[in-house]
Parts: sequence; C-alpha cells; structure tokens
Amino acid sequence: MAKDRNKADDYREKAYQGDTRAMNNLGVCYERGYGVKENLQIALEWYMKAAEQGDVYGCFNVGECYYHGKGIEANKKLAFEWYMRAASMGDMQSQVNVANAYYLGDGVETDHEKAFLWYREAAFQGHILSQKNVGAAYWNGDGVEKDLTECVFWYELAAQGGDAQAQFATGWFLMTGTGVPKDERSGLRWIHKSTFQGYKPAIDYCKEHGLDWY
Repeated sequence: MAKDRNKADDYREKAYQGDTRAMNNLGVCYERGYGVKENLQIALEWYMKAAEQGDVYGCFNVGECYYHGKGIEANKKLAFEWYMRAASMGDMQSQVNVANAYYLGDGVETDHEKAFLWYREAAFQGHILSQKNVGAAYWNGDGVEKDLTECVFWYELAAQGGDAQAQFATGWFLMTGTGVPKDERSGLRWIHKSTFQGYKPAIDYCKEHGLDWY
C-alpha cells in the first residue's frame, strides 16, 4: 500500500506540472483505488484533464467513463466521440470500439462501411478479432465488396495469431480450394491446430470426414 501511495503521489506531482500521462495515470489510481481512496468522479476529472490536452489514453478513458457510466451518467454518443478522438490517434482498442459502434449503431448511426474501415485499422495493428471481422466482411460483402482472396488473407492472419476459429476457417479454405488454391495437406495442418485447442466445429469436421483430429 505504501508503494501504491508513493506512486500516486508521484503521479500527482507530475500531473500538477502538466504531464498529461501522469494525469491519466492518476485517474487510473482513483478509479482502481491504488494508493488513494477510490473515487470515480475524481478519476474522470483527471482523465478529462489529460484528454483535453490530447493524451490518447485520457481520451480512451473518458470514452470508457461515458460508455459504462463510471463517475458520470452513461452517454453512448459522448463515449463514441471520445473513442473517435483516441482512435484517430492510433489507439487500437478505441478503433475497435468505434468499429463496433458503427456496426451496431451504438451511440452513432449504423454504417457498416465505416465499421469495416475501423476494423481494418485495428486489424493492421494485430487485433485478432478485428482481423476475423475483416475476413467475415469480405466473405459476406458486408461494408465492402465481397472478395474471397482477401477473406482468406485476413482469416489466415488471425489463424497465425492463434485463434482456433480462424485456424479452422483457414484449413477449410485450403481443404476446399475456396479463395485459394486447394491444398489438403496444408488445410489439415491448420484444422489440426484448431482441434488441438479443442475447437468443436473443427473436431466435428474431422469426425464427419473420417480425418484424425487428435
């Protein structure tokens, strides 16, 4: 606890000197009760001080406060606006949140084309679920023109990141020659990677086709 108090005091000193990252970190301390008494209203005040001076993490955290109603009444529209600020500065999770908002119409008008563009931004940064979402968009022609080659590319990226569903999808593409030249040996290797993680659809596929899956 003494260590936490010292850290909070250090953040406070730097925050009063104008360090925006320290302002955000002090907000985290108040949100989680690290070295100070938990106080969501004060946490939001420090996040806002950081955000208003352009700190990307401050913008994200203000968005979180508005989205989840932490220290203030929930407001999805304002949450979206702050997420957008952070997303425009390159914050990956904010890009995902903006994409989700556009896709679902959560705090902003539904727009699947814009959702696709923001999922792709997060996907370029290695966000695995966004890579799958981009792949699904190309598969379905949802927010972007249907393109099986691009679909396979993005699912394989997610597969390389260890996602079992994407590994199975990549294996199926190769097994069936969908969007990629048929290569059953490589396809089975990907499907086995998925079965090793216990992914049931991959296991069921192997059973249905008389393939080893263990």
